[in-house]
Amino acid sequence: MKKIIAVFAPLIFIVFLSDGQTIDKSAHEAFVLTRMVSKFHVDPRPVDETFSANVFSGMLQNTDPDRMFFTKNDISKLSAYTKILDKEIKQSKTGYLTLFVNTYTLRIKQTDTLMTEISKKIINFYADEKFTVAERDEYPASVSAMRQKLYKKIKSDVLDELMDDLPANFKALPILKQKKYVDSAGAADCQKIISTLKRRINNILQSQGGVAQYVGNIYCQTIASCFDPHTEFFPPEQKENFESHLGKQPFHFGFKIKADKNGGVLIDNLEPGSPAFKGGKLNKGDKFIDIQWEGGEQVNVSNMTEREFSELLEEDNHKKALFTMKKTDGSTAKVFLEKGQVAGDDDNKVKSFVLKGNNNTVGYIYLPAFYEDWDTNNDGLNGCANDVGREILKLKKENINGLILDLRYNGGGSTEEATELAGIFIDAGPVEQIKEKGPKVYTMKDVNSGTIYDGPLVILVNGYSASATELIAGTLQDYNRAVIVGSPTYGKATAQVVLPMDTTVTFENMAQMQTENYLKVTVGKLYRVNGTSAQFGGVKPDIVLPDILDAYITKEADEPYALRPNVIEANKYYQPYAPLPLKALAAGVQTEIDTNKYFNAVKKLTANLKQQKQEKDIPLNFNEALADNDADLKDNENTTIPDVASKKYTVQNNQYEAARMEADDYFKEVNEEFTHQIAIDPYISIAYDVLTKLKTP
Repeated sequence: MKKIIAVFAPLIFIVFLSDGQTIDKSAHEAFVLTRMVSKFHVDPRPVDETFSANVFSGMLQNTDPDRMFFTKNDISKLSAYTKILDKEIKQSKTGYLTLFVNTYTLRIKQTDTLMTEISKKIINFYADEKFTVAERDEYPASVSAMRQKLYKKIKSDVLDELMDDLPANFKALPILKQKKYVDSAGAADCQKIISTLKRRINNILQSQGGVAQYVGNIYCQTIASCFDPHTEFFPPEQKENFESHLGKQPFHFGFKIKADKNGGVLIDNLEPGSPAFKGGKLNKGDKFIDIQWEGGEQVNVSNMTEREFSELLEEDNHKKALFTMKKTDGSTAKVFLEKGQVAGDDDNKVKSFVLKGNNNTVGYIYLPAFYEDWDTNNDGLNGCANDVGREILKLKKENINGLILDLRYNGGGSTEEATELAGIFIDAGPVEQIKEKGPKVYTMKDVNSGTIYDGPLVILVNGYSASATELIAGTLQDYNRAVIVGSPTYGKATAQVVLPMDTTVTFENMAQMQTENYLKVTVGKLYRVNGTSAQFGGVKPDIVLPDILDAYITKEADEPYALRPNVIEANKYYQPYAPLPLKALAAGVQTEIDTNKYFNAVKKLTANLKQQKQEKDIPLNFNEALADNDADLKDNENTTIPDVASKKYTVQNNQYEAARMEADDYFKEVNEEFTHQIAIDPYISIAYDVLTKLKTP
């Protein structure tokens, strides 16, 4: 079987092209993409009229999700391509792309002008207006209608900001002072929101390759996503950022940020050994004022949100940036920085702790991702499985009699690492099955006899646990080796590989090929050893806990082009351990779950949030908006539970980590925060209780 994640080829420099050349290039990339999907995808969709309609709607959603830019007349003209985009793609034609780029360029420039007009007028926050569902769902019929919709969208966003930032004594103020506050704060929020929208438009206009390349990239990304949610077109930076989630050292400046209460972002801390740390000119509390990428224009960031600022930092991994900073003493400093890959960065690596109770000592291991060992030619020494093994050996010295492996929020990664990790807990045998494009089913096995840990084991999962995480949770559940606790997982049971964008690529020559863009393509379906799949439905926990994520996230089954699940034969060499007393364990903690204030609050809040998410008209009158906000707060009252540390155990470091903290202040600060979060986490508390009731297998 082919290796699921391979070593990637080096990048080449991008050549600047004219709009026409860029559109030609994007049309060719789209053609190459569909050819490669046809060649490698485990279950490729036909590129036909239905596919064409999906790409057409996807392009509009990905470039204009709020239906603010295009008019109805624009959509009418573009609609000529609704059923023939498949032919445009197959023949590398540029008619649709040219029309789209020209129309989009005109409309975003027009939107920028309209926002300037809106910014010059005083908004009446007490006017009797609404932003209706119908208005939000429709494209404007004219430029004047576009201006009105834009105005209502901005006003709606301003009212949201006002609701979030109202002073505690607002309702006690006289009416005139209330109005004065609303007018003043609303005007400031309006300028901030308009500035943010104008920056986004300017970023598109001034981006490398301009609007043509921006739209061309979205075109290819949309086409890829119509095959399945995990087939993706990768420009260079996106490909590098994806690799960082699999264990390759990420490119970063080395500062952590937080929001400034007055707007913009501050440095929260500096990572030891990073470019920002070694430069010696940045300090905690410094505020970012401007950023200028090498060869680009200066961008004011003094009022940016954390998300907007982070997106700006991700634009390039290899150019230098000039930062203008406001120091904590009020002075201004300019600092040149270039991103680096910091060896030893363990922010996203395995961490372990000891939960010390009166009669029970439990080990706790947090695994954020199934990362590979990139820095030693992938020999596994620094992969996540080996890291977990090392932490278990440390915990064994603390005489643990149970282990919690926390895989919540772990979106997956390397299936090979997941296979290695399973081998830590089970004796030799099949771990999972993979089916690629042909009829053959491959089995990934733990070939090493014996285990590193054979004691009681609980695995924590939630709705963000996906892919390789679901593989390991499903495997250990099938083997009766672990009790799965939490909420149903995401439901992704497919494997991807990242390939250079070239129709001549093969699994054998991919490491040597150099291309500008890359394609992450779904090449396999993953199956549990019992023949079932976590695709769509996820892994169902043995003990289900309420989860606030249920009100927010979408899962694989919610994706329109997700691959459908099926069942294959169970692996004939799969031999599970004796069944665990799951019913008794669940019954033993059910009373605590039912009476736990946190879990009851989560149930109530989840129901309220789901109801509040339903589409409804938005009042644009401050008093009506305030009444709606008060109603929502009342619905959610008594759902905020204070952080209370568990009385069942104390959270301690193992001996190795305790010694490390004495020599590393940064690590000590991070560790204290992590320790606090473990101590107040009710899900970990339930897992601890399960382990106290679980006998050694």
